[in-house]
This record gives sequence, structure tokens and C-alpha cells, in this order.
Amino acid sequence: MKLLKRFSLFEIALISAILGIHLYAAFSDAHNFPNSWFSRDDAYYYFKVAQNITQGMGSTFDGINATNGYHPLWMIVCIPVFFLARFDLILPLRIMLMVMAGLNAATAIIIYRLIKNNLSKEVAILAAAYWAFNLYIHSVVYEFGLETPLAGFTIMLAIWKLSQFEKEWRKTTVSNRQIAALALMGVLVMFSRLDLVFLVVMIGLWLVFRRSSIRFLLPLDIIVIFASMTSAVVLRSGIEAYNSYYSGPAVGAAIISLVIKITCLYFFGGFQNPGNRPFWKTVRSAVLGLSTGTVILTVIYLVLERAGLGKSFPRSSFLTDWIICLVFLLALRTAAFWFARGRAGIPDTPLEELKINWKKWLNDGLVYFGIVGGALLLYMAFNRIAFGTAMPVSGQIKRWWGSIISTAYERPAGDWYSFFGIASQGPFNAWKPASETLFHFSKRLQPYFPGADYVDERYYIALAMVAFLATIILAVNSRRAMHKASNLILIPLASGCALQILSYTNTSYGGAKEWYWISEMILVVLTGSLLIHLAIRPILKFKYFRPLLEFTALTLAVLSARSFAHDIRVTMPYNAYPKDQPYMEVLPFLESNTPPGSVIGMTGGGNVGYFIKDRTIVNMDGLINSYEYFKALQNREAPAYLRGHGLEIIFANSQLLLTPPYYGQFEAYLSNFGSYGGKGLYYLLDVPKY
Repeated sequence: MKLLKRFSLFEIALISAILGIHLYAAFSDAHNFPNSWFSRDDAYYYFKVAQNITQGMGSTFDGINATNGYHPLWMIVCIPVFFLARFDLILPLRIMLMVMAGLNAATAIIIYRLIKNNLSKEVAILAAAYWAFNLYIHSVVYEFGLETPLAGFTIMLAIWKLSQFEKEWRKTTVSNRQIAALALMGVLVMFSRLDLVFLVVMIGLWLVFRRSSIRFLLPLDIIVIFASMTSAVVLRSGIEAYNSYYSGPAVGAAIISLVIKITCLYFFGGFQNPGNRPFWKTVRSAVLGLSTGTVILTVIYLVLERAGLGKSFPRSSFLTDWIICLVFLLALRTAAFWFARGRAGIPDTPLEELKINWKKWLNDGLVYFGIVGGALLLYMAFNRIAFGTAMPVSGQIKRWWGSIISTAYERPAGDWYSFFGIASQGPFNAWKPASETLFHFSKRLQPYFPGADYVDERYYIALAMVAFLATIILAVNSRRAMHKASNLILIPLASGCALQILSYTNTSYGGAKEWYWISEMILVVLTGSLLIHLAIRPILKFKYFRPLLEFTALTLAVLSARSFAHDIRVTMPYNAYPKDQPYMEVLPFLESNTPPGSVIGMTGGGNVGYFIKDRTIVNMDGLINSYEYFKALQNREAPAYLRGHGLEIIFANSQLLLTPPYYGQFEAYLSNFGSYGGKGLYYLLDVPKY
């Protein structure tokens, strides 16, 4: 009873609905799980490795090659669940479905409480129900079987704790223990998905500089400075050449640029509060700081290039970078001036501010980044010792794919929209489900921009209109918007999302997937909640309207839950399949055409590797294979490597193996003896045929 008292009636109803609907799915036909719920091959990379760990085989997908191609915290969650796979392959999947349902419920409750405490109950009901029952969010976050449920939960838990801290730190002395606790929360976020390290860094800057306007400007300046340098190189070279040749040196120059320009901006007064000094001084500080930083950057990079320590790219990029960076830095400071105007207080000079605060900044920075950085270094050291490479090999392989001009797998960002993560379609559309709403809105524009050739144009016009409307709402409510955004931790979250997107789009990363954008989904929900709250705030002043709004929100929540439950019933039916039907149609073919004990290579093979009996599947694309195999694939020695590790048979599309990243290296080693579903079954020969 004490536990129930901690939850409101709405929270109890929400938890009951989420768990009840998922419980229905968990007891449905076994055939549903590999075909309708855990249908992504990547999920079984986790499941099979976790199963092998429980059987004492170590971190391996195939029992042959040691692998680290996964995010560690989700693997820790999977291990005890897939201990049960030795008894029944479907039982762990049923349990895993309920584990993810629990994370869904917990995340929705945190969203509800965060928004209720900072905005309004009515908006909180809508936001929590939207997260719990939106079909796109659920399919990507909770049905793929990947690390996204845990990542979403840890992000929201960190934001919740930071929001509480945000309301307390001005009233009390902040202890090292408090900073350490938030750092440990950041470690959980980082290890739930390693690319969330950028969000963790932005949270650290937000904490360390909490008594300075630096906390508002620095995270956004980092995005502008980094994106400006890489964009300047793309403008001079073209995006195809950038992906193939220039992304490495451009990113290196961008990192150097961050250090130099931020330092110069600080000492020229570029981070002083624009709201309590004349705007012309803010402009002067930005121009002088950025110009000085650009000159120093250009000289340093040219010296490094001449010394053989830096790779060449078009030198005119430095001037282009200065222009782009100046425009966006001035735009940011204009916005900061508007939102912070009229603030009381006499600004210190940069040197005075540094003299007053450097000890506190250093202490807090050492505590927070010492814990986060120490945890990351320990993880990297363990990987280097255990697997021969410091970071997951899967990410290294995808960056290699991105540098190849023509590859069988997904290409890196190929246009400007993708380069900034705002593509209307595909994996570089980082803002679903908001973009789906924009598509619905863009259809209304068809009478004004008719024709099938203008789908993208209508989408981006709709995006511009919504962005303009959001800007108006925020500008009209500038004081309140800034206060609420701070309590919702929107600036670190937004800047962390932007840097995560750039880490893929600006670095020639091939193979981005829709489930990477979990923090962006959370930002969409929180920002949308803030905009709705500001829009309906005048109505909330009338006490008689509040019950009506709350009733409307509850009605919409019930309708969304009902629609969601219907979709789950259709997706996860009962008694729809014969009991003897195989989990996957390919399994009987492989089991009848290969002898027990066979070691079979596949270019994916996650789900087959989990369900196949008395045979071993080896992953050939390298995403869940060893670092040694990755190097062999790069050196076009993969056939000899695999044959030397006991692989006898390959089941793959022969045309796929002719294209990069395989480059036809298997062709001379293959002898066909069967086919199924467009793939051939081959013997892998000891020596090439020619």
C-alpha cells in the first residue's frame, strides 16, 4: 500500500495499461516473436552473445570470434534473461518483452512527473500518453529488441535528477557528492548507448558553469563551430569528395577549431551575458574573438600540414568557415540578448570572472569529468585488452563503409539535409515522429505547390512554418520560456542531440539506423510539451477551463491507448500459426542441406544464429565479429581468415559479395551446391579455384 501511495491514479492507470497490453503480447504465439516483434537482425546480436556468455563461451556471437560490437549496459540486462535460452528459445523473448514494457512504463512516468512539476498536469498527461502509445516510438524503441528502451529510460532519469538539481543549487552549497552522483548518472546514460557521450559532456558543461552565462552559450557555440568547419570543407570540395577523402582532416580541423575559437571568444568577452550589456559590445566581442581564433587556427593547421601531421583540404575553407561561423554566432547572441534582456547585475570582465570562479570550475570539472572520463577510459582499456580494439568494432566498420565510394551497405549523408540530420526520409531523418506530423501538414500545402516532384519542397516549407511559429511562441514568452527550458534541461539535451547527429553525418558514417535517434525523440516530446504549455497558458488562467482541458487530455490518452492496444492485438495474434511451423522459413532449408556441427557464414545472420539448431552462424559483415576479422576484410584476406577459423559453408547473395566492402574476394573460394530466397549455399574452399 505504501508503494501505491507514491503513484497518482493517472500513473497507476498508465502503468496498468502499458503492462497489461504488453502482457497480452508476451503470451501470444511463439511465431510472433521472430517475425512481428523482435524482427530486427541486430537484436539477436545481443541475444546470442548474451546466451553464449551464460554458457561460459565469453563475449562471442559464434563461439569462435571474440566481439565487442554492442553497447555494454544493455548486454548486462540481456545476460540473466538469456540464461533461460538453454531451456527454451522463446521464453527469454517473452521475458525481454516485459522488461522493455517496464522500461516503457518507467520512462512515461518520469516524463509525466517532469512535465507536471514544471509545466502543467494537462500537458503532462498528453506527453506521457504520447510516449507510451505512439506507434512509431513504440516500434523503434520497444519492439526492435535493441538498447533503446534502456537508453530512453536513463536519459529521462538523468533529466529528472538534473531538473531537481536545477531548482536546488541556487539555494544551497553544492557538494562534490552531488556532482559525483550526477556524473554516475551520466555514466549510465553513456553506457546505455555510447554515442550519448556527447549528451553527457553537454550536461557536464551545464553543471560546471551553472553560475555563468557560459552554460547557455557554450553548448550551442560548440555545435556552430564544429558544423561550420565541416560545412565549409563540403562547400569547397563537394559532399562526395568530402565523404571519401576530406571528412577525417575536416573533423580534425573542427576539433582544433573548437579549442582555439572558444578560448579566444572567452577572453574577448564572447561569453559574457548579452542581457546586461549593450548589444554592440556583444557583437564586437564575437567578431574579435572569432576573427582572432580563425587566424590562429589557419596558421596552426598549415604548420601541422607542412610538418606532415595534418592532411590537406581546400584552404579557402578557412575563410568560408569564418563567414558561416560569424553569421550563426551573431544569430545566437541576438537570440540570447532577446531572452536575457533586462537582467540585473554588473558583468565581470573575462579575467575577473576567471579569477573568481576558476577554482570552483576546476573542482566541479575534475569531479564530473573525472568520473565520466575515468569510466570511459576503463571501458576502452578493457576492450583493448580483451578484444584488441578500444571501441566497438561495429562502429569502426560502419565508418569504413562510409569512406567507400560505392558499397553494398548504407551510404553516408549524401546531401545537405542529411548532413544536418533533417532529411525528409531515410536514416538521416533524426526527428521522427515530429517529421511524420510535418508530412501530414505538408499535404495541406499541395494545392499551392502541386505535383509529385515537390514532396520534399512541401515538407521543408512546412518545417520552416512550424519553426517560425515555435520561434514566435518562445519569443513572446521569452522569460518564462527560458526558465522552463532550463528546468527541462533543454539546452544540454538539444546540443547533445545536435552533436550526436553531427558525429554521424559529418564523419562519413555509413549504416546509420532509425533507432540511433532516441535522445531526439525525447527532445521532441519535451520541446513539444513546452510549446503546447506556452500556447494554452492563457486558457489555464481561467480555473473553469482547467477541468475541461484535463478531461480532454485524459480522453485523448484513453483513445491513444485503445488504438495502441488494437495494433498490438493485430500484431501479436493467438493461435494463428501451426505449432510445427518453423520460426523462420530459412531454418529448415539450412538444417536439411548442411550437416550438424556446420560452421556457416552469413552477411547478417543474427536471428538465424539464435534459432538454428546444431549449427554455428558466423557474421561476415563484421558487425558482430572480431577486430581481427575486420582487418582481414579490409586487407581482402577474409576467405583465408574464415577458413582458418573452421568456417566451411557460406550462405549469401553472390552479387553482394562482389561489391564493396567485399570486393569479390570470396568469388574464387566458392563452390555452389544450393540456393534459397535469392541466396546461394556455397562451400568455402581451402584454396582459390583460380
